[in-house]
Order: sequence, then C-alpha cells, then structure tokens
Amino acid sequence: MGTTMTFSCADAMAEVENEYQSFELETRAGKTVRLKNLLLLNDAALKSAMTILGSLDTAKEGGDVSELMPKLRDLLLLVADDTAALKKEMQDWPVGMAMSVVSAWQEATELGEAQPSEG
Repeated sequence: MGTTMTFSCADAMAEVENEYQSFELETRAGKTVRLKNLLLLNDAALKSAMTILGSLDTAKEGGDVSELMPKLRDLLLLVADDTAALKKEMQDWPVGMAMSVVSAWQEATELGEAQPSEG
C-alpha cells in the first residue's frame, strides 16, 4: 500500500514563526521583548489588535492625542511575549515613544500585500 504523509504541527509552527517575523525590542533594563507579528496571534488577540489599530486611526484623525497612550500601551502588551518587562519599560514613556515603537513594529512585521506597489 501507499505511504502516509505526516504533517508535523511543530515543524509547521516553526516555519510560520520564521516566515512572519516578530519585532525585537530591547528594554533599558536589558531585556529583549518580542512583539509578535499580527499573523502569529490567536483569533481573540488578533480581533483585539485590529480593533485597537482601527481606533488609533480614529484618535489621530480626531486630533485627540490623550486617547492614544492607553490604546498604544494595550496594543503593545497584547503582542508582547514578556508583558511584565514591557510594562516596566513603558511606565514613563511619552506618547511619542509609544507611537515610535508601534510604527517600527508595524514596519518590521508588515504583511507582503501591504507593501507599496512599484510603478
């Protein structure tokens, strides 16, 4: 009889994590916090992240910067692999720092389709 092909979930997960790179953030305390790519989040976390990202645009357009920091903080903690280290790092961050980190994370983990087309 024919041979059966085995699909290894462990191997596949490793490949997916390799393909959809995370973003590494080094804290001032010397810890490395990985900010996961959106495509590596589970369903509930992805929904939350997309909701926060959508509300960030609304807050920016509305010009209400005071609403940004809690949203940025929630987003970063949602995608972080070490929330304790990140919480400690973010304690004294101004809004600009959080925006800068979120922008860098988005750029580093951007989906292929999201790249601007040449032409």
